Formats: sequence, C-alpha cells, structure tokens
Amino acid sequence: MKTFLSPIVSIVLFAGLFSACHKEQLNPATQPINIADFMATHGSPLQRFQGDAATGFIITGERGTEIHFPADAFVDVDGVLVTGQVEIGIIEILTKSDLLLSGVATESNGQLLESGGELYIEVLQGGDTLQLNPANGQSSANPVTVKLPRDTDADPNGMILFNQGPRYDGNLLDDDSFTWLVFDESPQALVGPYSYDFNIPNFGWINVDKFLSYPPSQLTYVHVRLTPGSATGLQDVAVMVVFENLNAVIGLNYDPAMQWFGTESFSLTPNLPIGESISVVVIAKDVQDNLYFAKQEGITIAANDLYTLTPQPASQENIDWLDNL
Repeated sequence: MKTFLSPIVSIVLFAGLFSACHKEQLNPATQPINIADFMATHGSPLQRFQGDAATGFIITGERGTEIHFPADAFVDVDGVLVTGQVEIGIIEILTKSDLLLSGVATESNGQLLESGGELYIEVLQGGDTLQLNPANGQSSANPVTVKLPRDTDADPNGMILFNQGPRYDGNLLDDDSFTWLVFDESPQALVGPYSYDFNIPNFGWINVDKFLSYPPSQLTYVHVRLTPGSATGLQDVAVMVVFENLNAVIGLNYDPAMQWFGTESFSLTPNLPIGESISVVVIAKDVQDNLYFAKQEGITIAANDLYTLTPQPASQENIDWLDNL
C-alpha cells in the first residue's frame, strides 16, 4: 500500500534553540502506553473479507461501509479474468481521530480539504494483487458501488470524489509524496440519506472530499517547535493540525534548517485559514516503543503563528481526547 504525505517523519530530533509563542501545561508522570497496543486498539485496521469472484458479493465494514462487487469484477495483472475465492481488504477513515491516527491528511497539492470519509480497498488472490475489471469501471453499466457512511450533521454540498496520486508542483518543492487528486471526470458524490453513494474507478484509496475555498489573503503558514530537549531520543514524531469545526486534519513536515514543523515542503503558497479554530497535536514514541503525546487546544489561527509543544508520556486522558475528536 503506497502512503500519502504522512505526518509521521522517521527522524530523531535533538535539542536545539527553540522559541515559543504559545505554551502548554506539563502532564504528570503516567503509566507507559505501548504504541503498538495503542494503535491496535484505537487505529483504523485493515479489515479482511472473502467472496466468490464469479458470482459477486457484498461486504459491510465495521463502521458501516457497504461495497457491492458484481460478478467477474476482478482481473489479474495480465488482464485475465479471475474466478474463485478472493480476499478483500478495506480501511475505513471517517472521523478526525481516524484521520489523525492514520496519517492520511486532508489536502490536495497543499490545498486544504474537508473530508466526508476515506476508504482503502485492496483485492488479493493467492497473495497476488488483483485489479478492477475495466468492464466494471466507474462509468460502466455494472460498476463496483460503495455506500460510505456520512455525518448527517455536516454540509454535503461540494463533496466530490478523489483518489491517491502523485503530487504536482512543477518540481519546485522537494516533497514527492502522494496526495489527493480529483478523478479526471469526477461526478458529484451522490448524497444518500445516510451515506455517500458512488462508483469506484479503481482499487486503492478513494476519498469523498470538498475544497475549502478561502481567499489568498486569509491564508498563512504556521509552525510548531518542540521545547528544548523534549524530543531527544524520540522517534516517528508526527505533528498535526486538527480543525475543530471541520472534518479536516493536516500534517506538518519537519524542517531541519529552521528546527520547526510546517507545510512549506508540500505547499507552494500559504494554506491554513486565518481565524479557524484548531488543536495542534504531537504523537511520537521512545526507543521502548512507549507513546508520547502533546496538544494545544482552542487556538485561533493568526498570521505566521508559532506554537511550542512538549511531548510527554501519554496518559489515559490523552487517549480519551483522541477518541472523542
């Protein structure tokens, strides 16, 4: 499975000169939480299903996603029709907690998106990856159809379909990670009473999202630094911005020259909206694979904001906060 621009940056940060605009309270010492155990319990797992390729079948994910695979919907890498039992794997990403812990950011070439839900689909037979039969493509008479649960309190207007693709910036930026791209001929995602109903163009990552159109004058870069010494020995440090009034999460990449995290490595222009309410979150682990955590809540974005956080051993209170995003 290819990955997006993930906020997980596998580096070890060392103490240096850090400055602060915002400070946070330190948490008391807590019982260590193993990061693998935490992700197994709170992450979005790859769910497995079985079905008969020749007859077709329907699967329903743990979070309510329903996918209908018609008969003869799979081919191998040579385009040969597949029969017999196949294995389906799916990942459902529906909430801000899902977005944060999966590292699947809501952005398209740096432009902020609001998510209506994200879905990963893979199909295997005998360990080999299968592809969608072109005869069952998005615009065919017999496509693979998805009902992706939607938040009925959220505004569905403007939601369209995206899939994963290479980032494009005219080779002006160093970042070459994947991002969300609009389908070439993407229809408006059909809004059902309780779901987004759509046909898929291929397997892999699929997203129901909408662009958030802010005027350029309302956009800014923000940065995050970690307090001196607080990240020494930590690994897989992820820094993320969680929007309090939008189903949106965006990761910040580390800039070793500036010793801060920001979005300049994957966005040619400022991309965070001034005036929006956010939380800033840091997740990391130590060499014993214990979970470290920091957050600042209730921040209103101002131009060129700089926030300073202090990762500490995660507590149950931190876990509860993540679960309730």
